Amino acid sequence: MLSSEEFDAYFDNAKSEWFRLEGLSSYKVDVEQPRLRAYLAGEPYESHAAPSPWYEEIERRVREGIAFRKVRVLAGPLSEYERWECEWSYTATERLGQRTFIIDRSEVDALPELPPFDWWMMDGRVVLRMHYDNEGRFLGASAIDDPEEVAAHVRLRDQALDLATPFPAYWRSHPQYWRENWLRSGS
Repeated sequence: MLSSEEFDAYFDNAKSEWFRLEGLSSYKVDVEQPRLRAYLAGEPYESHAAPSPWYEEIERRVREGIAFRKVRVLAGPLSEYERWECEWSYTATERLGQRTFIIDRSEVDALPELPPFDWWMMDGRVVLRMHYDNEGRFLGASAIDDPEEVAAHVRLRDQALDLATPFPAYWRSHPQYWRENWLRSGS
């Protein structure tokens, strides 16, 4: 596994693109838990919208010219975490310049043969395989730099982006997941 310094260096050294493929139904990130609880309790976004170092990093790097694209693979109906992620996280990161795309497995006929793990790709030259425990806690990452494996991930990235729906369009077309609607319905 990479040390945190080695992992961070891949982000710092990227020149043109950060790409992320995410597929777990939830992640257990300590810093996210208070905002997730507030979201589920129906509290207003504004009281929990303080900028985070990650949001500041996204904004800075996009301003410097990094294209940050994420494909989020889900399977409706969305988990509580996925609803929070869409409504509070992706709406914020889109404003900062991250472009998120959604593949809802329940709405597509054929999905590319994606690896069974989350990953980052930097500049189309290295893949960082993400490792999580069964509860979605991040354990670490390992680098994949074999040219054939990286080329295969570039093809998967392109296939996933071709199949995916831009997040704003996905979210507009799925009001059943909007907090105001499920809070009102009690589900």
